[in-house]
Amino acid sequence: MKVLVAIFEELYPISGGGSPRISNIARAFSRRGHEVIVAGGISGSAAEAKEYLGAAELVRLRAVSRLDPAKMRKYLVAHPVNIFRLIRAIRRHRPDLVVAHNTIVGYGALWGRRLTRVRPRIILNLTDVLFEYLDDYSSGGWLSLVQKLGRRIERAAIRGSERIITISRAMKEIVAGYGASPERIGIVCDGVDLSIFRKYESGDLRKQLAPGRETVLVFQGVIDPQDGPDLLVSAARTLLDRHPATAVWIVGAGTAIPALKQMVEAAGLTDDFYFSGWLSQAEVARYMSAGDIGLVILPDIVSARGRVTLKEFEYWACGLAVVAPRLPALQEVIEEGKTGLFYRPGDSGDLAEKIEALIADPARARRMAATGARLVEEQYQWNRLADRFVELSTG
Repeated sequence: MKVLVAIFEELYPISGGGSPRISNIARAFSRRGHEVIVAGGISGSAAEAKEYLGAAELVRLRAVSRLDPAKMRKYLVAHPVNIFRLIRAIRRHRPDLVVAHNTIVGYGALWGRRLTRVRPRIILNLTDVLFEYLDDYSSGGWLSLVQKLGRRIERAAIRGSERIITISRAMKEIVAGYGASPERIGIVCDGVDLSIFRKYESGDLRKQLAPGRETVLVFQGVIDPQDGPDLLVSAARTLLDRHPATAVWIVGAGTAIPALKQMVEAAGLTDDFYFSGWLSQAEVARYMSAGDIGLVILPDIVSARGRVTLKEFEYWACGLAVVAPRLPALQEVIEEGKTGLFYRPGDSGDLAEKIEALIADPARARRMAATGARLVEEQYQWNRLADRFVELSTG
């Protein structure tokens, strides 16, 4: 079978977001003997990208950095260009199957089927509902118009795809609300690559960045404003009064970082926070290995209720206990008291309280981290999950 796997993000080198999931899906199709064409943002050597992704052919698409403050406006140019290139790739390569990462790509694949004589089955890899986020960027103006159009696109992609594979039971319910029949929706959770994310010896890094600190909290990923990361600064004010030997590491980059740094400085916490900036995945794993508690920060909004982030799996793989918001999808993978603790979304006091409970009982935190690490090894390795994705796509 000829399979076109498409994502409108930077796909290679792997940098987070949808790239770990979609790259592992492409590799799984290739392992099973399918001819794979990969469309996405590719930097560097095409030969290296092909080898890593198991691709017979590459289609280079325009990628917008998730760290770019102007990314919303740039998407308005990049997405139409990429839809055109995707349609052209469908016409040229004539795939039997298109795996589309998110609804924008799925919408492009639908147009590819309409405008060519090619009739591939479309598998929508849906990990998020994209246009709920715009409420958090702005109110009114051009973004409202984009949101209205985007929701129509989202519904069209969901209704027009032969099969939808999403990440949680909670997201399945959300997708069904967009008009998809439940029998068309499968679930394959997100996971982690244990060859990258594992426990490293990072004592020197900890001594260098957190000398004299008894506990290191880690919040990692692309730090965007819609996820409400300022909650961590609010919680830290309370927490550090009671536990001054605690350090907070923000590992990663994103459009929310400048405002976070201002908040940290205004709160007089500059010496307690460390901002790493952008790091490769291997470097992220080393930083996490030097920490004690990994934090997931998400608000209680539609687009977050169905999300299973990569963070908790990567934290567990690197030996951290997890504190996360009590949201439906996260409750499917985190077991209260065994692999993590939940706080009330948006409640900085409750977040501080749950972190404090683990600081006060480090043995409990270590047990949770060890249980999480076993869970990841048994259930959440990318290669197994991607194989399941292929089975659902071709069955």
